[in-house]
Amino acid sequence: MTSGNAFFFAAGVLATIAVLVVLYPWLSGGRRGELLAALPRWVPLAAAGALAVVLAIYVTLGRPQLTSQDAAPEAGPAAAAMAAGRPGAAQQQAAGSMDSAVSGLERRLAAGGGSEADWELLAKSYEFLGRPDDAALARQKQLPAGAGAAAAGTAPAAAVAAPTAPAAPLSAEATRLVAAANAARSKRDFAAANDLYAQLAARHEMTADTWADYADVAATLNGRSLQGKPAGYIAHALQLDPRHPKALWLQASLQHESRQYQAAAATWQRLADVLGPASSDAKIIAANLAEDRRLGGGAGEPAPASGANTVAVRGEVVVSDALKGKIPAGLTLFIVAKSVNSPGPPVAIWRTSTTGSWPITFQLDDSQAMIPMRKLSTAGLVTIEARTSRTGQAMPAPGDFQGVSAQLDPGSGKPVRIVIQKVIG
Repeated sequence: MTSGNAFFFAAGVLATIAVLVVLYPWLSGGRRGELLAALPRWVPLAAAGALAVVLAIYVTLGRPQLTSQDAAPEAGPAAAAMAAGRPGAAQQQAAGSMDSAVSGLERRLAAGGGSEADWELLAKSYEFLGRPDDAALARQKQLPAGAGAAAAGTAPAAAVAAPTAPAAPLSAEATRLVAAANAARSKRDFAAANDLYAQLAARHEMTADTWADYADVAATLNGRSLQGKPAGYIAHALQLDPRHPKALWLQASLQHESRQYQAAAATWQRLADVLGPASSDAKIIAANLAEDRRLGGGAGEPAPASGANTVAVRGEVVVSDALKGKIPAGLTLFIVAKSVNSPGPPVAIWRTSTTGSWPITFQLDDSQAMIPMRKLSTAGLVTIEARTSRTGQAMPAPGDFQGVSAQLDPGSGKPVRIVIQKVIG
């Protein structure tokens, strides 16, 4: 029996005794004093004992309601830890398991998919993780800074390898620093995490995991740029583990950022080989690989397989006369195909970072589908949207430049011309 149930049971016993003491003399017609004197001695002793139990429970609880421990069987250990106002081990475990799910939801929303229910789910997830400011942004259909960065080239949670063992077991202090750094990253306190990784590096107790995480944190503090110190941390991670997924992702992103497109394509291919085609990030990796192959002159690009589906939308993006000269060079450009009759995630998405040289030619096909069952070749009528992004994220933001095509049939083979003529307010 829980303490809350014990309180109510004892209170019920006392209430019953009180009612009997009041009603019994009245119903029997006798005198109260005589009747009370005739009661067995154990009755007042039992009443006093029950009263003592109730008072003890009340002192423990402070008020007659369920404690967090009592709530645990119904709400689960994580909810109990939260109700008690302390980050217990169960809550940390629940938060850790939610982080990967939240990251996947962020990536999907950043890529332009998701519904009202998805945004509300993201907001509630942020609230569970103790991020009320991010929850408020989610309810405005906005992502926090750095969230959903997988679409922009930053390694997602799914691309993080299993922990890499150091040459020697970590000391107790190093283990504490790693745990503290992970906690700081989960709270998005990147400055604190950066300091903790610096302490680990000074102790010479870094692994491929911590070097990769150090690079990711340092890049966040470096304006999302992997050049400079983050590049050195990536090199250290790959020196310890040449097949480390997160380090490979960051290395390919660094090479893309440095316009070493052929090298980036080779690294994306290595990452694809490490994770395999069943990886949840396979589509994103394939899209990044295709882009860097194209930017690098198609070096190493395989020939299309015989009998492959040839449905594709080809065309060009131009700028209206009113906006000529107003779109900065080097912005990310997203070109997205959306089904007219089946709202939801795009049926194809393509990105590039070559704005400034217009027109920009593109091709969309089934290889750029976000979800295997939502393909361009089976979508029916679609619209094609072209939109610039200053942040590299696929979610629209004020100041982005946009153009949308009329409805078209992807199987017609007709080229499409998209005119960017709108500024998102």
